Amino acid sequence: MKKKVKGKVFLVGVGPGNEGLITQAALECIKAADVIIYDYLMSCDLLANAQSHAKIIYAGKTPGRHSLKQEQINRILVGEARKHRVVARLKGGDPFLFGRGAEEALALKKAKIEFEIIPGVSSGLAVATYAGISLTQRGISSQVTFVTGHEDPNKLAQDINWSLLAKSKGTLVVFMGVARLEKITSKLIKSGMKKDMPVCVSQWGTLPKQRSITGTLENIAGIIKRNKLSNPAIVIIGKVVNLRKKLYWYESKPLFGKKILITRPKTLAGVFSAKLKALGAQTCIYPMIEVVKEKKINADCLISEIKQSDWVIFTSRSAVDICFCELENKNFDARVFAQTKVAVLGRETQAELKSRGIRADIIPKKFFMESLIDEFKKIDILKNRIFIPHSRQGRKLLVEELCKQGAIIEEMFIYSVCKPMQTNARELKKMIKSEEFDFVTFTSSSCVHQFMKFLPKEKKLLNKQMFACIGPITANTLQSYGFKAATVAKVFTIEGLVKAILTKRKKHG
Repeated sequence: MKKKVKGKVFLVGVGPGNEGLITQAALECIKAADVIIYDYLMSCDLLANAQSHAKIIYAGKTPGRHSLKQEQINRILVGEARKHRVVARLKGGDPFLFGRGAEEALALKKAKIEFEIIPGVSSGLAVATYAGISLTQRGISSQVTFVTGHEDPNKLAQDINWSLLAKSKGTLVVFMGVARLEKITSKLIKSGMKKDMPVCVSQWGTLPKQRSITGTLENIAGIIKRNKLSNPAIVIIGKVVNLRKKLYWYESKPLFGKKILITRPKTLAGVFSAKLKALGAQTCIYPMIEVVKEKKINADCLISEIKQSDWVIFTSRSAVDICFCELENKNFDARVFAQTKVAVLGRETQAELKSRGIRADIIPKKFFMESLIDEFKKIDILKNRIFIPHSRQGRKLLVEELCKQGAIIEEMFIYSVCKPMQTNARELKKMIKSEEFDFVTFTSSSCVHQFMKFLPKEKKLLNKQMFACIGPITANTLQSYGFKAATVAKVFTIEGLVKAILTKRKKHG
């Protein structure tokens, strides 16, 4: 008979949706979990922190659509805790503030399952802050009341005393109240709250797709109906809403509300996405290519070539990463380069190499192949042995030009650039049509080629797009398909591309 595992369930608040607002305790719990049961309003990006073997269960609820009923979720929590040591139940906001966390904790207590609560940043607080509203303010509001709007104000037995709330001089924060907002505002007005009381409704708060609309108690229901605001949203009622005119900060970010498609490899897209999000943009990562390490790399040969060569040239960050992975597997480190000079192409490659303890001897000012070749023309490399570990799809120009200078070139293909298995033409076309991106970004010619292979007959659709390219070579590749880049980075880096998008945004809105 299989022995039962004495597991523990963590009821984890993961915040209002913006993954940057998760607590350290919550993040560590996700990393340690054997089973993760998560909610609808949680950022799925957080699941990237889970262990590879972790069992993932979706238990999301939207109005009228529950993937699992609460009783089912309770049973799953108990069942998984009897089979696994660490079960993380991820809940949007805080588990004990309109999160039904107490119900789940009581079910675990009844089943004699150990549990722990990890508080989260409540959406009631965070959404107000991101809308530019201070829930308390000296001389305006000295108290805050959190209330659910999910209860029907017209039902006979009410838990919420709207008449009492109408007489409150503080701030009222209503969770899940958009669907019943007309009834709620009507009830408050009938109970004595002034018709001109300021109200703000903020949808998808803390996220780049946030929409915040203000009005009064009398007209807000009609305003949000005309503007088609729906859940998830928080309703804030009180004089503090007037502070938004001066304090709104998130929605004033330079790229706020802009949708940007990132086509670079998923492993490299995170930093680019983070920089755009910091400026208020909404990003969608849909990689056109992925870097696939060669299955059979002769590590001994790799080490021997590095030691014997006068120069090693890294043309990409991936080349550095894979090379050092092989070295580490053989218990070697940066000291293997002791007698060898190194050249790099690109700032990302330079930074990756530096993180491994090596400063490059040659770094061209312009980050493209021709510039690297020009740097080698300044020195004598006659009969120098040059080792280039790179991609099978790498440009032949570098090898050809260095050979002309009399160098002895040794290549090793350590990775390939391929189409990701999960990407497909139908999904990309649907995404381009439905999302209405403000910018489609390309960080390499390879990304352009694959993008165009997916949409060879969609010229009319693509003519509507605004393309942003990391440099002139990528832009020229795009031009070869008949499309002009709306903006091209002057410095051929991710930072340069972000700056180019910002400049274009300021000029054309």
